[in-house]
Amino acid sequence: MGVDLTDGPPDIVVDFSAAWTRVLPDDDIAGWARAAAERTWALSGVQPSALDAEMLAAEYTVLARVALTTPCFGAFVFCPEPSRGPRACVRLIGLRHPAGVEDRTLIDQFLLPAERQLLSPQVEQATDAGLRRIRIRQRAWSADTGKVSDHIAYVFPGDEGAWALTTSLPDPRETELLLSDLDELAAGVRLQGAR
Repeated sequence: MGVDLTDGPPDIVVDFSAAWTRVLPDDDIAGWARAAAERTWALSGVQPSALDAEMLAAEYTVLARVALTTPCFGAFVFCPEPSRGPRACVRLIGLRHPAGVEDRTLIDQFLLPAERQLLSPQVEQATDAGLRRIRIRQRAWSADTGKVSDHIAYVFPGDEGAWALTTSLPDPRETELLLSDLDELAAGVRLQGAR
């Protein structure tokens, strides 16, 4: 399944598996959430109770509203097992910058303040499939909540702009389980018209 994205730098397509569902900023969130929940349950082959169907739609609604509170080109919600609910929500953002901006400058835009970081950020480049990308993984704590979370960004640098997929995961142990699924989503980003 692929979705064209044409309002950012440069035009891209994101290919993703059936475990992911995409929400756009102008979607009717309540309608989208109901449809996403129905589709997720149908793909699982399980007939949910009315309460289970409503609960999953409510979880989709909350994630979409939170993801779309700040400007973005939409979000991808990962829910491989509807009985466990969504496991991740990844926002897609676009960045414009002058020609010749170095990768380090782009990376710096995604780094959390040093006082919040529990570990040194892990920055890795990947060129195996899809567009060239930089994965930035940070473990941080919040002074407000006292909780630890993982923050992951995939940055796709271009000549005068970049795309980025970003997410925060509240359970670092689950991050380890989800990392390959996040990597797979990032590998599905390609330039429009490229195969």
